[in-house]
Amino acid sequence: MGVGTYALTSVAEVYAYLGKVPEKDAFWVYFSGTTGTNTIQINDNSVVLVDADNGTTTIDITHASYDTLTELVAAINAVAGWNAGLIYHGSATSTDLIITGAVGAEGVVNEQTIKILPTYTIEKAIDRATDFIEYYCDRKLKTRSYTQESYYGNRSNKLLLDQYPVMRVIRLRSGRSTSFSIKNTSTDANFCTVEITSTTIRLVVDGGTNVDDSALTLATYTTIDALIAAIAALSKGWSCTTLATDTSTRDASELLIRPSMNVTTVVQAECETADSEYTDYQVISPAESRNYGVIERPGVFFSGTEYFIDYTAGYTTIPAALEQACIELVKYKIDQSTRDQGLKSEKLGGVYAYEKADLKAGLPADLLMELNLFRRVEV
Repeated sequence: MGVGTYALTSVAEVYAYLGKVPEKDAFWVYFSGTTGTNTIQINDNSVVLVDADNGTTTIDITHASYDTLTELVAAINAVAGWNAGLIYHGSATSTDLIITGAVGAEGVVNEQTIKILPTYTIEKAIDRATDFIEYYCDRKLKTRSYTQESYYGNRSNKLLLDQYPVMRVIRLRSGRSTSFSIKNTSTDANFCTVEITSTTIRLVVDGGTNVDDSALTLATYTTIDALIAAIAALSKGWSCTTLATDTSTRDASELLIRPSMNVTTVVQAECETADSEYTDYQVISPAESRNYGVIERPGVFFSGTEYFIDYTAGYTTIPAALEQACIELVKYKIDQSTRDQGLKSEKLGGVYAYEKADLKAGLPADLLMELNLFRRVEV
């Protein structure tokens, strides 16, 4: 549970902004017997079930086996005589239940509905608001790393990166050079493919005696030679030919990303590394508030040349205006869920009037104005 890694605000900030938040129904519960006093009580860290005839059962809702509503309801149903059913999200955290003193739950006529804070709903609303804002702004906003992003030169001494502000450029390289080629000798396979991502090399043999689908993690191999040896060890018909002189010293993680490539006994795929390294570059206006992701170097970025950049970009501290926009968007969506989506205005008294909303109007103008501060800037 919890918000995503790149969420633009926190549940605590949303709660603080909203003030009192309506509680939600979590689950229903009752005891099937009707004699004696049978109660359920919700504490900070436990649910206590009292059976007048058979004693007390305490369920620790901080325990990994009972820390979601799905697990808790199952645990209650496992206690003789007790019956419960979900109302709220089963993945919600059990400790978000509202503390409740012991209440009688004898028989279905005394069924109790246990309440919960809507933390799970707000967590999901924050993640969705974050996704929307990043889509609207056409960039990622919280700091994260980017590996082997590919750009083509434009005959200028400047290169505009997709993400900003740029906190750190780790490597700048250009051009492709074949490190090794690979084919597959399986004659009875439907097809064979090789795919290289930023983290793995995936080798697929579809059908035949060597049928296989293996993904080798590049970071596991300190050299390309070690990776080639691991490919041979699969014993699935793979055959590699070394074409570069640095495979014994170059990390396997330096292989460039390639989409799935078809190979046969005679058609080979080329596994490549970058040709050239650069050190003569800088980030223009590196201060976070003025940084638009522009890399500059004394020489030009040649037209038609492919450049590969590893870098870190995004806000290390989310600007207050951006976080506020996320909070307001969460509130807007929560408010929407509690009213008629087709209603723009309603008048009572005299002649009743009902005006339908223009559902194409979108978000409030003031919220969009806040977000416009963070939309991608064309430099």
